[in-house]
Amino acid sequence: MTEPAPATEKPAGKAEDFLDVYISPAELFERRSDGKYGLALLVLIVAYAAIYFATRNAMAPIFEAEFTRGMAANPNLTPEQIETAKRVGGFFASFGVIIGVPIGAFLLGLLVWIAGRIASARISYVQAVTIATFAWFPRLIELITNGVQALLLDESKLTSRFAVNLGLGRLFDPQQTGAVLMAFLGRIDVFTLWVTLLIVIGIRQMGKVSTGQAALAGVIAWVGGALPTVLPALMQKR
Repeated sequence: MTEPAPATEKPAGKAEDFLDVYISPAELFERRSDGKYGLALLVLIVAYAAIYFATRNAMAPIFEAEFTRGMAANPNLTPEQIETAKRVGGFFASFGVIIGVPIGAFLLGLLVWIAGRIASARISYVQAVTIATFAWFPRLIELITNGVQALLLDESKLTSRFAVNLGLGRLFDPQQTGAVLMAFLGRIDVFTLWVTLLIVIGIRQMGKVSTGQAALAGVIAWVGGALPTVLPALMQKR
């Protein structure tokens, strides 16, 4: 009498990727070592845009406060120039949410690839973009969290993006704190650290490196991710 063949484990479907990114990221990145990120990126773009437009009205006071602060850095602008900048900024804010996510994923992927290589992780750029794409999914929860806070908080308290930040940036007044320091403080928050943790897990799983090496890559990625906000802040000081 022959023994029955052992049951083979059914491979996880693609839909499970979007659950595992939150509850079982190590298994996700092990499974997605094939570097297939197309569907995940499409879902991310659609979900990000939907949440952004759904919460845009609630977040409007914050957008207005940030715009006003930015314009105050250049006192030579005329009222007409400020109004034009507001219209252009509003257009690109809406249009940018569509193209900004894929561009951001590709740029973050480049940063992940560089950080991984420095940490001796042999990952391809395609794998790095896969890591970056899935690592961005906590930002969807951040958008929802920010929108809910903006609805519940008194509008007078929505004076900057840090007003809904779940981190150290919320404890400081942007008007009284240096822009460079605020840029770094703003990255010590729940969601940025969550994104960084996913990058560490992704590099460890795909790059087949130790946790220490992956953590080093994560630190490099965290610092590199601060540059888009730190560099403009440094330019404003000149």
